[in-house]
Amino acid sequence: MRPDITATTATDAPAAWPAVLAPADRPRQAGVAPRATGLVQGTLTGVAPPEGGTAAHDLLTACFAALLHRLTGQEPIALATPGGITGYTVGADSTAADLAARAAPVTPAADLGTPLAAVAHRPRPGEDPPHELHLALDRRDGTWAAELRYDERLFTADTAHRFLSCLRTLTASALRAPRTPVSRLALLTAEQTHRVLTEWNDTAAELPYGPCLHTAFEERAASDPGAPAVVHAARTWTYGEIDAGADRLARRLREGGVGPGTRVGLCLERSATLLAAVLGILKAGGAYVPLDPDYPAQRLAAMLDGTSCAAVVTDRTGAAALPAPPPGVERPVVAVDGLLDGLLDGAAPDLAARPGTDPVRTAGPDDLCYVIHTSGSTGLPKPIALRHRGVVNNLADLNSRFAVSPSDRVLALSSPSFDMSVYEFLGITSAGGTVVVPETDRAKDVAHWAHLFAQHEVTVWNSAPALLELLTEHLERTGGTHLDRLRLVMLGGDWVPVSLPGRVRALAPQARFIALGGATEASIHSTIHEVVETDPVRTSVPYGRPMANQRVYVLDEALQPVPPGVVGELHLAGTGLARGYLERPDLTAERFLDWSYGEVRDRVYRTGDLARWRPDGVLELLGRKDFQVKLNGLRVELGEVEAVLRAHPEVKDAVVTSWEDPSGARRLAAHAVPLPGRGPRPEALRAHLARTLPSFMVPAAVLVLDELPLSANGKLDRKALAAPPPGPDASESGPAGVEAPVGDWEEHIAAVWQDVLGTGPVGRDADFFALGGDSMSALRCLARIDDGLRWPELFRHPTVRRLAAHLSAAGRTPRNRGPLGRSR
Repeated sequence: MRPDITATTATDAPAAWPAVLAPADRPRQAGVAPRATGLVQGTLTGVAPPEGGTAAHDLLTACFAALLHRLTGQEPIALATPGGITGYTVGADSTAADLAARAAPVTPAADLGTPLAAVAHRPRPGEDPPHELHLALDRRDGTWAAELRYDERLFTADTAHRFLSCLRTLTASALRAPRTPVSRLALLTAEQTHRVLTEWNDTAAELPYGPCLHTAFEERAASDPGAPAVVHAARTWTYGEIDAGADRLARRLREGGVGPGTRVGLCLERSATLLAAVLGILKAGGAYVPLDPDYPAQRLAAMLDGTSCAAVVTDRTGAAALPAPPPGVERPVVAVDGLLDGLLDGAAPDLAARPGTDPVRTAGPDDLCYVIHTSGSTGLPKPIALRHRGVVNNLADLNSRFAVSPSDRVLALSSPSFDMSVYEFLGITSAGGTVVVPETDRAKDVAHWAHLFAQHEVTVWNSAPALLELLTEHLERTGGTHLDRLRLVMLGGDWVPVSLPGRVRALAPQARFIALGGATEASIHSTIHEVVETDPVRTSVPYGRPMANQRVYVLDEALQPVPPGVVGELHLAGTGLARGYLERPDLTAERFLDWSYGEVRDRVYRTGDLARWRPDGVLELLGRKDFQVKLNGLRVELGEVEAVLRAHPEVKDAVVTSWEDPSGARRLAAHAVPLPGRGPRPEALRAHLARTLPSFMVPAAVLVLDELPLSANGKLDRKALAAPPPGPDASESGPAGVEAPVGDWEEHIAAVWQDVLGTGPVGRDADFFALGGDSMSALRCLARIDDGLRWPELFRHPTVRRLAAHLSAAGRTPRNRGPLGRSR
């Protein structure tokens, strides 16, 4: 009889053979030795390896290595045996027999320490093996009995049962189809497959809304034209007024040739006119393309040209930001400055004479409703083409699920270029509610948000998490009024901090806290999770379950479903799926797939997000598998920033990384290598980026390097660049060479900047933006410096000295505050 053989994965495997960590239910604790105290038992039914050729023990050990590969995604799998370390390299086409035949001894560089998992032939009763997992196999009457011992501090019994079931299924599949690569062998039984693909995606629902995005607003305007639709700058516009203005614009656009499929640029700030203009474009049958007037002209030109906009709807402010169309291209500009006021005391001449009655409807549920751009890795923004049907489904789901009604009011904080703004203007009004719009020059003023909450009794919050954190922080710091009327909080677009739900409930005890997940490519949101209570052990809020008429799949590299607990790529499907990227068939084919597994067939969008199922059918999001990051809810492809930086005439190569500052905010850092004989200054490179990219994509720090770091195999070593660089002012922030702040205002401003930006001491001539400040950190600073300070003032006076002089000249006096802006 062959002697017992133990196969293990090791904690301290050589660099080329990393330790294999099976996905655990609870976090591993540093310094805690594993011990397999739990036990599950079963049989590998139908598993009868051939007696001849590859020995049974070799094949089963290879199948164990294959299972570890499928559970972790690692290609090198090192197993410790009594005779040494055996290594398996699992390639895309490796079969179980290949792994058994090509197993090779590995020479470790140092002692491997305690193994994490073991496979033994024959159980050893009474032992608690010093492993996380210990599998004992015993051949009995033509079948294999299996005992899996597991560390109960890491794994539940259900997880251990799943591991055993996966091994049974994989091994049986390998024996039935010996030429099938292990990457394509089944891991799930038919019942388990049905659960993760079908049962957890049983989301079909009939929702009570019309065929197009503007239909519900029209119905509300017809049934109650005097109801308040928008509150902005001390004035209220009714549904009837907004609808009449939209009808006038729709007729003007229709006369200009706008119809289904026509794209119309929309360059307006948040306002009542913005809502009327959006509705007017939709009523004409067209699709609106939001254009942020704060974007650089070069980016606006790329967005307009890439979507072939037939016209642009804007006002005097927006028109000044628009680039001229290319030679030979006609792109009429429709001015809407007087679109709504004209109903009372004179409108723009070309709109006033048109009747404010509903034009004949031309668009249908499968026509385009809007095109929103996200960052693209090629250096150009990606235009995502959304249909009425998908967006209406999402808005109707939220309103039905949370009983949103005419008594509800939402604060409009999201940029029109961010798809969460769709709910703020079209979602709340489809339920008859009211949009509360901040004053234009105070849109970035957190104190103003708090005032609007109290003044207009806002009941619904909808934004990226960072904005709610700002309001919460402000109210905690100032002791401001509680949000007693707030009943619904919806956050999406980025990670929700685990501590935020509890902090918000302290201010708004009645609020339901909803975390939403998804992608613009799937009509705003695809998953939903209500946070009832938070587990302090968890590091993130769950991603949730699929929403109405939407589906989600977690698939591995071979596009096969993974078991609960195993990490895979998140794929979205269902009614919300976009048509694709407008006029970008290559990119659409790369990210939108016609996928099938068994009897399940679907069109899916590959998100690039890493996720896993919990055993109860709830999703957890774990991160990204590519070089995309989220900044305050906005997607940034690092490759797009790199491409723009490489286009600088003095730059040879460039890499952009992301890091967290001391406040936990994620920031970008650019690393540039100049051409031989060139020496571009960091501030010149940053200015070059700012001429092309929106402000949120401009790195907080730019470093000029002699060369980029490489790994041992000659590839770029991004990890060597990932650490936060010193602040741009770090070399000048010591006692020497820096003029210290002078006077109460300068000392107060410098203390706030130092705290918010996490820098060293700040000199009186330090520039806020050169220190790494961005729009989000600016919002944190405004109210701490002075309750009346506005964003444009900081932008025009970005140094400590200049801002202090400006505030002093305005007759303002700094409060007696500590370093965090709290009153002493």
